[in-house]
Amino acid sequence: METQYINKADKLLNKFIFESKKFVEYSCFPYGVTDQNKIENNYVNMVDDYEYFSFTKSTKTLISIKKLLHSSLNEDAMILLRSIFENYLSTRYLQEHPQEIDEFISNPIQLTLRKYIVKQGGIIVDREQTEIGKQPPGPSGYKLGKDKKYFTDFYEVLSRYAHCNFGIIDHYLDIPNYTYEKDNNPLLIRLYVIFVFTKLFESIVTVRGEDHKDVRTKESCYKLVEESLIFQDSLFLYFIDFIEKNNESESFKFHQRHMKDLMKNMRKSLREPLGDVIKTFFDEM
Repeated sequence: METQYINKADKLLNKFIFESKKFVEYSCFPYGVTDQNKIENNYVNMVDDYEYFSFTKSTKTLISIKKLLHSSLNEDAMILLRSIFENYLSTRYLQEHPQEIDEFISNPIQLTLRKYIVKQGGIIVDREQTEIGKQPPGPSGYKLGKDKKYFTDFYEVLSRYAHCNFGIIDHYLDIPNYTYEKDNNPLLIRLYVIFVFTKLFESIVTVRGEDHKDVRTKESCYKLVEESLIFQDSLFLYFIDFIEKNNESESFKFHQRHMKDLMKNMRKSLREPLGDVIKTFFDEM
């Protein structure tokens, strides 16, 4: 059963990469960023620019993740996945708070050029020491909707792999030695990858008014999101059922209970509308 799920997950990832490449090549153009004067004077709303940048960056990261999964380097895939998750959170936040556009585009550019600097307390000032604003709050400050229910636990899972966290030592042990050859949680990590990228894809690609190459491409993108959501729903149920049937270990009982709650909250979030995909198919399941 797990091998079948892994094969299905890999096919979905390939579809997302295929459609995402097409979307980047045809639809993602930095309309505002190409005019530096407009950035500095904030003459245009550049929310779309940030979305397209985020999506292009995430597509490239997904390609890297796919190669890592193919080589059973699952832990490093999780390190990169945190980046896509942060891209999704910030993009969704900006969609609902477009008035904060400077925080995402102008300020980072001016900080990179050293026209702005960050003082103690995260205060951003220009070269005349005029206060411009504050540094962004980070991912936790961008969570919205049903993302709030699972964010803290899921982000903690992602961060375990980004840092040298002894809590995942088992991934690198083959008693009595250390090892770099274990293929750890190949299905679970694929689920995480599909979960995150689907949210980003749904919130940017499958929205009303978005520019697609043609009707056929648009329909393929919408069907892909539906296919992914249905697959994720079944896979979350698979893991929840597995946890319930394998919860006898005294050492892992709190961890298992925690993972079950995380899976339930992530599954519930699948039903939240992020774009224009009509999710009545969930009612038929």
